[in-house]
Amino acid sequence: MLKKWLFICILLVMVFVSAASPVLAKSKKGAANEWSEQEIFSGLEKSLKNPNAALSKAEFASLVNRVFGYEDKEADYWEAVLEDEASKNSVIKQEDAVEMMTYLMPEEEKLTSNELSVKAEKPLKVSKAMEIFDRLFERTYTTPGTYQDETIEGTAVISSADVTLKNTTINGDLYITQGTKEGWTKLENVTVEGTIYVHKQVQNHVRLIDSDVNQVKIYEPGQKETDWSLVWSDEFMTAEIDDSKWTYDIGNWIVDENGEGISPGWGNNEQEYYTDSPENSYIEDGKLVIKAQKEEEPITDQFGSYDYTSAKLKTKGLFSKKYGKFEARMKLPEGQGFWPAFWMMPEDSVYGEWAASGEIDIMEAAGRDTSNIGGTIHYGSQSPNNTYRGTEYHFPEGTDYTDYHTYSVEWEPGEIRWYVDGELYQTLNNWFSKGEDKAANYTYPAPFDQEFYLIMNLAVGGWYGGNADETTPFPGIMEVDYVRVYELTGRDYKEPVKPEVEEEELPEDAKQPLEDGNLIYDNQYTREINQVNSGSDSYDPLYWNFLQLPDFEGAGSISTADVDGETFAKTEISNPGNALWSLQLIQNAAIVEGHTYKVSFDAKSNTSRNMMTKVSGGAERGYANYSGEQSIALTDQVQSYEYTFTLNQETDLAARLEFNMGANGTAPVWIGNVRMEDITGMEETSDQKTPLPDGNHVYNGTFDQGDQSRMIYWNVNTTDDAVAEASVDSETRELHLDISEGGDSPEAVQLNQTGLQLLKGNTYALTFEGRAEENQSIEVAFLSKDGTVRYAEQEVQLTKDMNTHEVTFEMPQDITDREGQLVFNTGGKSASIYLDNVVLLQTSSFIDYSNVDLYPLTNGDFTAGLDDWSTYIHFDAGAEITADNGELEAHITNPGNEMWSVLLEQPGLQLSKGVTYELSFDARSTVARDIELTVENASYQRYFSEKISLETETQSFDYEWNMTADDTVSLKFLMGQFAEAHDIYIDNVVLQVKNASEYE
Repeated sequence: MLKKWLFICILLVMVFVSAASPVLAKSKKGAANEWSEQEIFSGLEKSLKNPNAALSKAEFASLVNRVFGYEDKEADYWEAVLEDEASKNSVIKQEDAVEMMTYLMPEEEKLTSNELSVKAEKPLKVSKAMEIFDRLFERTYTTPGTYQDETIEGTAVISSADVTLKNTTINGDLYITQGTKEGWTKLENVTVEGTIYVHKQVQNHVRLIDSDVNQVKIYEPGQKETDWSLVWSDEFMTAEIDDSKWTYDIGNWIVDENGEGISPGWGNNEQEYYTDSPENSYIEDGKLVIKAQKEEEPITDQFGSYDYTSAKLKTKGLFSKKYGKFEARMKLPEGQGFWPAFWMMPEDSVYGEWAASGEIDIMEAAGRDTSNIGGTIHYGSQSPNNTYRGTEYHFPEGTDYTDYHTYSVEWEPGEIRWYVDGELYQTLNNWFSKGEDKAANYTYPAPFDQEFYLIMNLAVGGWYGGNADETTPFPGIMEVDYVRVYELTGRDYKEPVKPEVEEEELPEDAKQPLEDGNLIYDNQYTREINQVNSGSDSYDPLYWNFLQLPDFEGAGSISTADVDGETFAKTEISNPGNALWSLQLIQNAAIVEGHTYKVSFDAKSNTSRNMMTKVSGGAERGYANYSGEQSIALTDQVQSYEYTFTLNQETDLAARLEFNMGANGTAPVWIGNVRMEDITGMEETSDQKTPLPDGNHVYNGTFDQGDQSRMIYWNVNTTDDAVAEASVDSETRELHLDISEGGDSPEAVQLNQTGLQLLKGNTYALTFEGRAEENQSIEVAFLSKDGTVRYAEQEVQLTKDMNTHEVTFEMPQDITDREGQLVFNTGGKSASIYLDNVVLLQTSSFIDYSNVDLYPLTNGDFTAGLDDWSTYIHFDAGAEITADNGELEAHITNPGNEMWSVLLEQPGLQLSKGVTYELSFDARSTVARDIELTVENASYQRYFSEKISLETETQSFDYEWNMTADDTVSLKFLMGQFAEAHDIYIDNVVLQVKNASEYE
């Protein structure tokens, strides 16, 4: 190295003497290194003559400026390092030189390495300066031009405007400095193995063309280190959108894996059709542009036609992350109906469909009001029993979201924080996730403990801000400067701690419960019910309100009626409208976070029909769903109904108890004796475990529910001579039994679950996954509550591989035990055992057919017209359904957008668990088409579903299925979603127990 630098110094002196403009920068062409001529050391004549001469602060700053393309007056570090004008001609120390370079080169660890042999207090000589530059820079580009066909082993610096690199490989880092700001930097077919550092002022003037780069980081001189390290970004430096980072949603409908439509408007009533066209999303001047525009001709697909197009980009399948900092700098469009959003969804819906697996909205805005944006999380159970939390950020006066702002969240286990331009405005830590077939909530912080992917879109219309109208200024432009994702490296992530809800009482000025504890006033309807027919009508905050919502086409009237000596509210329905909430009976109630409430009421109709009830927030809460939607199957007899819920959101002093009577036909509804009571601490408990909706008798067999132990409903018992610990890993979610002392028998270490309902004469199958670190036998047993009666026992061999095991047994014909127990006996020796996915299903049952309705369906030949049947025509469809000639005829002029847009059903069918049912009917259509046939309950849980292909000739159809639960269901013929007008005929519908004649 010494000989090399002596040669270089001599060369520099010679060049300076002859040309007065020497250069110090290394260029690697082929295998040889040679110094190219650049004006880096010019002006340092006396120093160049003597490589041992010390440099002043001003001289070294000048050298650095030239490497990075700055003028002295532009150097942000000048005052910071030179301190004052008087000191600039003093000799610079080596440590000060390193500090100056560190200021300019973020994350440059080489500067402090021993290779530089920096001696802190020693003056910086010319030779040492050359050594530093040699160590740091393999190649500098300080003049405009095109440079190509180079291989650079170390770090390169581009510090001049209008530099183009072609066919070049850089095996180190590349700095694109502030000195390039007057023009463009282009990298064409360039490979950068290290990191490209781009000065913040020039980030929108760099273009990558067919280049392979590792990572791009935007930097500023002197930027401070933070706890967050960049792991993924898009600075939009490519000519086209990078398909290795972004993909698209296309269309207007949510579709299933078979391409069948599930929900229009992306489930949000959106109006646009999303495309991947460069007309709707492209890169311009280093920014991503998403453009929503009104089309001259509507866009059409198999589901409908759409007047607007836009784009929705996502990283699903390409990039997702659990925890971190997620941010984007963007400007948003103003205009009624524009709905720009930057948000996140789970890569895999491990906890169930939306919103059980969560959603994080980093930013969303309604175009009609540019003064604020929202940040929200969606969670809870699967829709419609989901809920959310969130708040708005209001911009300071004189600013709004049409300017560039940075929107971000910092997401840690058990805490999510929202920022605008670095200002924290919201912290959330209280949420939950409940699976559809689960006994308890998933362990906190579910659902926000899985990987999520990023989404950016500009919607038109939808629930958030309303539809576009004649005032909307098309096109709407959403510009994104960058998107960045960081990992927390400066400290450990927080440990998740589920927040404790503080005991809270109702404020004195809130609506108080009556003396009997009822939160509902006037449940005998002694006062006139307030009528709300439009948004301008007043709303009674204390008593009953009847809403007919013209936006949803609901129409009807309400009055009082005597029912068995009690006063009921009777709703007559002239038009059921197009939504459940088209007609509503509502009263406000004040409810408190963390408290549990019971709602009870009596109701009837004059036939079988459904309605929906729930407790929700008002408009200011975004109609948040507190209780979950409760679908109620009404009959022509008064029945009592009740449900309970716990308020998992903030206290709401104006919550709404809703009875929603729309979209379910014109049959009237009577409602009476309505009560809503705070039952906190009075909830009924039972040791009996009712089988879960999927039939599993075992609760938390997947070891992912309850507190942080994830072992709710399970117990580990040991004898005095045994020692064992049970735990569940948060990642694998397997139960681990670590048995250090096994005792003298298998029963010395027991894992058990109690309260299982084991019914006489029924057969059961237990399946579970199990393994052991060494081959091991365990015993599986089913016992009575006190353990004195053994119903079944089987030895199971575990190996080192996780395998599925099965144990089957039959209960005695004369014994029913509703508090039986499942026991895994794992003692006898030291062992390490893993269990997962424990399922106990009833495989056959003893059925008393004397209590089963053998022929639950009536008027299947339509000789009584449409008696016992209900019809529904959605607002997007046109049809007339009659049964005047002993045959059902559906005259369909417009089938609508969904299968259920035209619907025939017979509700209120009482079916029995374990029973096999037979269904038969005749049908034809004037045009060959498919319809759908379902048997489902009021919560839309399907016990039977079949797609039926109709032809122009009458065909007979026969099906059978086994009921998995006792339930009240509806038989439905779904006849919508078809291309042209036609007629459908249905007759001879028979639903009966298989071999019914044997049980008569």
